[in-house]
Amino acid sequence: MAIQRPSFDEVYMDVVEVISRRSTCLRKKVGAVVVVDRRIISHGYNGVVSGEAHCCDTGVCLKIQAGREDFKPCMHAEQNAVCLCAKRGLAVRGGIIYVNADICVTCAKLIVSCEFSRAVVRRDYKSTGEGIDFLLKYGVQVDLWPSGK
Repeated sequence: MAIQRPSFDEVYMDVVEVISRRSTCLRKKVGAVVVVDRRIISHGYNGVVSGEAHCCDTGVCLKIQAGREDFKPCMHAEQNAVCLCAKRGLAVRGGIIYVNADICVTCAKLIVSCEFSRAVVRRDYKSTGEGIDFLLKYGVQVDLWPSGK
């Protein structure tokens, strides 16, 4: 009798869920995993930039306190994962990014510019879908991951 093994996508989305638990955000726990040649080369979660007090430690959401998106000291999970690759000199071209929340337009631009070939995304129920539309417009394959999976 053959044992049913999980697909790579299932395994990587499980890892995304575990990584998201490290998030320091008070509003939402988001994780991302970067995969090249079926190997995880990086991961990230959402939170403030290094050196800032974490929202989860202060009890204050810095995004709300800043009042504007561009003044908040927070990094998205996708940004942290890609920055770690840059710090290590790891190429992501042709890779896949896995994320457990919808992708914003800013992160979509990063993904397109880095030439990822695919994004596996668990959609938000509140999302506008603009980031996904941007990815599709520029030829990134997007696979939507069911919420209950």
